[in-house]
Amino acid sequence: MVSVVNERTATGDSPPDFWERLARRIQPAGALGSIESPRTVGRLVTGTLLGATVLTATLATVLFGFGEAMAGWATAGLSVAYLASWFWFAATGQVVAPAWMATVASLTNELVVHIVMGGYANSGGYFMWGIALTFVLVLMLGRRQAMLVGATYVVAAIMLALFEPTLVASRPPPPTQLSSVMFAFVLIGNLTMVSSVLIYFLQRLEFERDRAERLLLNVLPAEVAAELKERGRTQARRFASISVLFADIVGFTARYADVDPGEMVDQLNEIFTHFDTLADKYGCEKIRTIGDAYMVAAGVPVAREDHAVAVADLALEMLAYADRSGVTFRIGINSGPVVAGVIGTRKFQYDVWGDTVNTASRMESHGEPGRIQISEATYRLLAEEFVCSPRGKIEVKGKGLLPTWYLDARRPRPPH
Repeated sequence: MVSVVNERTATGDSPPDFWERLARRIQPAGALGSIESPRTVGRLVTGTLLGATVLTATLATVLFGFGEAMAGWATAGLSVAYLASWFWFAATGQVVAPAWMATVASLTNELVVHIVMGGYANSGGYFMWGIALTFVLVLMLGRRQAMLVGATYVVAAIMLALFEPTLVASRPPPPTQLSSVMFAFVLIGNLTMVSSVLIYFLQRLEFERDRAERLLLNVLPAEVAAELKERGRTQARRFASISVLFADIVGFTARYADVDPGEMVDQLNEIFTHFDTLADKYGCEKIRTIGDAYMVAAGVPVAREDHAVAVADLALEMLAYADRSGVTFRIGINSGPVVAGVIGTRKFQYDVWGDTVNTASRMESHGEPGRIQISEATYRLLAEEFVCSPRGKIEVKGKGLLPTWYLDARRPRPPH
């Protein structure tokens, strides 16, 4: 009681519940340990062992009711073994040892019941519980251990088949109704357990596929991802005209020189996450971030005629958000032809290449803080819908003198 009070007082929160305390003790094993959280493992193992406890206790009651005392006591013992396995699991968090305990108890029980009831027919195929147990052990212990148990059942089943005439002759046949009830019990139980395991794995498969799909779409455009999944590779494409935007924080090194690295990353993440949202809003494709630089394009991987307008709207809203955040950006835009595609097989990304990209980068690096500088090619595409002020010709390394403009705002839309 003291420890609970102290835990609650120290954290200000309520103490962890049973499942959380169990999850902290669980030692991963088998398929469950590799694909599920400890809390989920705790719930699944608990449900399996306690469910099996109730099931075997019910069957033991049926056997006692039909006068099969030895089979009844063996099955009641199995119910106790399942319950003890769960207490062991709950107390220690171990999965392997309690699972092996339950497995040995199950095999022993099935052999005893099979023998004392006089073979396969008299026991209603009771030994076939090994089918469900093997499937469950795939989850609890893993594939190899489950195959070992399955092989043991196969060998035992063959040996028992050889002794079937002797077992049948060893006792009077049990009531037909009992054999029928046990057969139905075994059939329904096996179907339930096997179906549950298969449904579980199918659900996990669907979940993992959806998660992989989401991760892939975080790296590649949807159209490129679809091509990659269908063909195993992607084809680079030429685009006659797209618009490319570069944005860079002014004075990044000086601004964050004395800032904690974690805080710097958090600030960058907040800004660029918002930029990602804006890129989605205007149908633009984020290409990459390099340090404090952000690159985005419109018109890839699907061509669109209004690519310059989309990037211009994006740039204006990016600049407004940066101003509200107290961060100064330089933004540059250029329009023209590019080649776009995916290169490599590891850590690949969708990228664009060409002189258009280089010029867009120069528009940013040769721009003014807090302004959006655009090239002549972009200006021609925006002049009718946006207010642009001429900056004049600037010297650009490798390009010579280039005429440039500042993108100031959207022109007011005339009233309808």
